Amino acid sequence: MGGAQLLCAVLYAQLAMLAGEPYGRGYGGGIALLFWLVVMCVLGPFIAVLLGFAHSLLFTTPVMVASNVAGVRTRISAPWWALPAVGLLAAGYAVPISLLVGTSYAATFGWIAAAGVLPVGVAVFARMRQVSRVKVRLWALGPIVAAVTATFFVGATSPTYQPPALERANYIGQWAGDGVRLELGEQGTAIAGKLPVHDGFDVVDHCSGHGTWEPEDADYSLRAGVALTIPDCKDAQLRWQVAGTDERPELFVLMGDPDAGNVAVLRKRAR
Repeated sequence: MGGAQLLCAVLYAQLAMLAGEPYGRGYGGGIALLFWLVVMCVLGPFIAVLLGFAHSLLFTTPVMVASNVAGVRTRISAPWWALPAVGLLAAGYAVPISLLVGTSYAATFGWIAAAGVLPVGVAVFARMRQVSRVKVRLWALGPIVAAVTATFFVGATSPTYQPPALERANYIGQWAGDGVRLELGEQGTAIAGKLPVHDGFDVVDHCSGHGTWEPEDADYSLRAGVALTIPDCKDAQLRWQVAGTDERPELFVLMGDPDAGNVAVLRKRAR
């Protein structure tokens, strides 16, 4: 059950920090994450077993084999090679995963190595002491409890992100990013270039045109932002929400699936 508790704790932390996302996904995203929280907690024991087996097969076992081989060839005790083996294997896995997921190499290497240190450490310690599997599992409970506690603490105490509160004058100017351009005039005029047009969850076209704009207050599902009225682009994305900071405000829209996390972000150009 330790693995199941850890999975639930991680998802709880994500749920608690949902409001802290710079480009929050609104009401729909919160409901979806809550749904997955319940699903993962119910199916946690089964998922924990599968993840544990996969991690053992892909990470812990290769590290232990590599450390044994290095120990035999160098006549240095195999456990001393476990930590370097963790680093080398994490460095190798980080290359394709960072390219596939789109994260930085350093961050990908960091979380892969961190995820491998604990099980490898327990395996090395057990081998050195030549203890039974039952004792190994008991020893693993301590780090698991610590991880669960830390995860809950981080999720419960992390500060929530607050988007900047913009006045009408702050919206006036030129905004650009991700191929989209907006020019919001003082008299409420708007010039839009390449606004995304959705068909379900897919962006199928872009639209440009002239029209008007006005600021809109936040409601239960959307942040404050601007609403565009572009007669030639009625099917385009016309409601842009506020993000960024007071010093560097941004406007954004969710692109396609509200739970996919794809956003178009506009930044204000200096005059």
